[in-house]
Amino acid sequence: MNQIFHPTRRALLHGLAVAVLTASAAHAQAPIPAKDFVQQTAVAQMFGIESATLALHKSHSPAIKDFAHALASEQGAVTSGLRRIVATRSDIALPDRPDGRHLDLLRDLTDKQGTAFDKAYVEAQRATHRNAARLMERYASEGDDAELKSFAAQSLPVFRELERKSQELAVTP
Repeated sequence: MNQIFHPTRRALLHGLAVAVLTASAAHAQAPIPAKDFVQQTAVAQMFGIESATLALHKSHSPAIKDFAHALASEQGAVTSGLRRIVATRSDIALPDRPDGRHLDLLRDLTDKQGTAFDKAYVEAQRATHRNAARLMERYASEGDDAELKSFAAQSLPVFRELERKSQELAVTP
């Protein structure tokens, strides 16, 4: 009798596992709420501009300074577009400052000098722009707000280009 129920039990457990995994995957890919998108985008932009300012003052690498200058300019334009959208809305607000993780990164960058700064700066830019590009791509395709979806689609090439440029940065001792 145990052998009769064993295949049935296995099939039931397999079906349950598939249902749980499918539900988990669907939950993991749920659309990003507009407020969360604005928050994450604004934090990435604040971090980009503030870290670029640090790089312009602390780095001795011309390539890093060029990247930081371009980053500040491009992020400023993206920030301006996001501010225009949010200014007309009562349901979404921009954060006043970066989140704790990005504030910690900024403090870490502030404490570093020379090659240690350059290395930490480049690593932070690579991660930030990879994540920002993914966020823009995901919101552009799955977002729940038409105006912000359009913003994400228009901003995606900027973040992809910044990600590409950050990957090309070399840190020399």
